[in-house]
Amino acid sequence: MKLKTKANLAMAAFLCACLVPSLGMLVLPEEQAAANQTLAQSPSLTTADGKWNGNVLQEITDYTADHFALRQEMITANAALEAAVFRVSAEEKVTLGRDGWLFYTEMLDDYLHTGALTQRQLYGAARTLALLTEYAEGRGARLVFTVAPNKASLYPEYLPYVGRPLEGEDDIDRLLPLLEQQGVDYVDLFAAFRGQDEALYYRLDSHWTVRGAALAHDALLSVLDLEGAEPFFTGSWRAAPGHLGDLYEMLYPTGGELEDEITFDRPFTFSYVRPIRSAEDQRIETENPNRTGTLLMFRDSFGNNLYPFLAEDYGRAVFSRAMPYQMSLLDETGADTVVIELVERNLSYLAVHAPIFPAPERWLSGTPAEGTASARLTVADDGLLEGYARLEGALTGPVDEDSPVYVQLGETLYEASPAGQAGEGEVPFTLYVPLDAALEEAQVLYLQGGAVCAAHQ
Repeated sequence: MKLKTKANLAMAAFLCACLVPSLGMLVLPEEQAAANQTLAQSPSLTTADGKWNGNVLQEITDYTADHFALRQEMITANAALEAAVFRVSAEEKVTLGRDGWLFYTEMLDDYLHTGALTQRQLYGAARTLALLTEYAEGRGARLVFTVAPNKASLYPEYLPYVGRPLEGEDDIDRLLPLLEQQGVDYVDLFAAFRGQDEALYYRLDSHWTVRGAALAHDALLSVLDLEGAEPFFTGSWRAAPGHLGDLYEMLYPTGGELEDEITFDRPFTFSYVRPIRSAEDQRIETENPNRTGTLLMFRDSFGNNLYPFLAEDYGRAVFSRAMPYQMSLLDETGADTVVIELVERNLSYLAVHAPIFPAPERWLSGTPAEGTASARLTVADDGLLEGYARLEGALTGPVDEDSPVYVQLGETLYEASPAGQAGEGEVPFTLYVPLDAALEEAQVLYLQGGAVCAAHQ
């Protein structure tokens, strides 16, 4: 065969290979998202109001990039090649560990102390939880807060070398004294997990295993003191391959490596009030005729394996993934117990996402001094709490690290949650007040040098 003919055949084969991803979109099933991926939506020539969509070409490009044929297979092959040859992860959100372990890259800031919370943010988190505790107790409920450890906090020996952690304590260890000062009921899961020799987190997932969830349940159970509730962790169980790790799926979207899934021999007796799609549902409601009491739990993805164990302990339970925390659910459910579970890497949420509940009223004797800090304040009726307006703002200037924030509206003084969105150097605050109170003239009060001061506006 002549050289020219060979070259033409090679070129034709190359062009055909290049056409496979695009032409394959016409005949192969549509690509589905893997793990936490979000794929581009189908492009549209018009916008919602019927006008020409000026971004249609970009939308076509994005859609094609996310949906071309064999995309997931190619991503998997490339990731496997890079991991085997170069020992690097092809997915920036996933870090390759030792002995085949995978880690969520986002938690490395916690491990290295490179994204440490400020002392003010830690106070804001603790004080906000204290206000939620006060709100729950005012309705006859007990509030318990717990933190799911980062995988790297428990199993650092499986991390690759990512650098030496900066000096200082972990954020959770810095937060604990503040929680105690503020009277927040905290359940320490770090001690519970570090007391076990076996690995209780999945090797290819960012979360604890079912046995890990059982251990977390038993740690909560030890302080909740529920009549008739029994621990699970020491019970008999069976293991069989069946768990596809979220980190593994992000890295190898068409991979098929499964880890053991645990099933306890003791059966659950609770039932669902309404069918659920998956453990990721924003709201899950359960009931158990063999138990009493009502639980309201705010949880994240670590609650996926945890909630069935707690559902077993209560006559009725509501599990919410709402963020910020919607405390009107306490009034709706009449719960006698509130549990807040949050993963370690997201502790900052407590300082940023102010919960939704009526701000408590306070009383102040004397006249506040004139402070040197300035305050900005905005009002919005966001509809998240019926009959209430949302006030949010920030203080700029010398504010004590452990200062509450108060807002005087007419004759009534409210304490704000020291949490919210703020710029660098600002102290955020958020509060919900009755709509008519929001129309009153406002004054922001805070502590400066231990004295109550009024901010400039």
